[in-house]
Amino acid sequence: MKDKIRLIVSITLICIVVMGIFYVYRRFTRNAIETLAANKELINILVTASNEYNERRHSFYAILHFNPEKKSIGVTFVPPNYLVTLNKRTGKAKRLESLSFSDYSDIIDSLEDDLHITIPFYIELYASDAIKIIDLIEGINLYILDQVKMDLGYTTGINYCDGRKALWYINKVEQNSIYLKYDRIMDVALTLFTNKDVYKKYAKKEYISEMVSSINTNLLLQEIISLIDVVYDARTVYTTIMPGKMDKDNNYTVDDITRKLYEQKFLRPLVLDIKDSESIKVRILNGSDIPGLARKMRNVLTREGLTVVEFGTSPYEVTDKTVIINQKGNLNSALKVSSILGIDTMYHIVDSSQLADVLVIVGKDYSQ
Repeated sequence: MKDKIRLIVSITLICIVVMGIFYVYRRFTRNAIETLAANKELINILVTASNEYNERRHSFYAILHFNPEKKSIGVTFVPPNYLVTLNKRTGKAKRLESLSFSDYSDIIDSLEDDLHITIPFYIELYASDAIKIIDLIEGINLYILDQVKMDLGYTTGINYCDGRKALWYINKVEQNSIYLKYDRIMDVALTLFTNKDVYKKYAKKEYISEMVSSINTNLLLQEIISLIDVVYDARTVYTTIMPGKMDKDNNYTVDDITRKLYEQKFLRPLVLDIKDSESIKVRILNGSDIPGLARKMRNVLTREGLTVVEFGTSPYEVTDKTVIINQKGNLNSALKVSSILGIDTMYHIVDSSQLADVLVIVGKDYSQ
């Protein structure tokens, strides 16, 4: 009898050890990102962030979409007053900004149900994490016109920003508007994306491990490394606000009509690589002291089927070099203007309130 008990105990211990070894093996070899990419599936990640810890309540939420097959990336910003469904049967719901991220499964379930997508991953970070990441890549050069107050230490033109200064850039917006912060975040993200070759040397395991060491995520290190490879292969970025409308209590809700628009205008181009049929809207400002250059450029762009919504004289200081500024976060639009004009100098100052997709400030070089 005792021998049987010893045998059972031994077998049980062996099974536990084998299962432990198998778990550890799977833990360190699992790579869901590579699996999704191999299956040509869209990779969706919920990202949430705050400037400081507040019982894990966040005002910033976004869904990152990666399509490795079509080499495209999408960003869907989720309004803080989005109404999260907690119980379909009873209709119980709460605003996103009032929920702790401890309830992330409820948040993800609600988003998946409203947007008809699967979101298997999440990333939770704070300002200190963003500062550390930007400092580890030795800062970022942001282009400033008049989107920030110059008394904060910025100047017109290219400004070097370390992590703390980049966070100031994001946070110092009128009325602390989360929507203006969305625009500033895209300025930073698109600047990093379009200059990603400069940061290639930091895309190594030791750097990445340090960058994410304090971040809360269910992504494994090898999956984050694979995700960075996807970013480096990507050619374009799309951005949008989550589809929806305000109810009588000022809660943001999604219905069938807004969801279908989201699928048509955002997800289809992202997934199928379909070019937007709408004409690109361009604003042209003559930043040189040579008259007629804005009109000259207008003629070129209109011949190519683009819509010039305004042309005139720049209020900024005279410039020698023509620059293209992405104003709507749609990189394809800015790249199309760049290709037509043969101008490579591109910056990102996203302003969702603007009519034009792209702003061009014409320099003296355009007269040659």
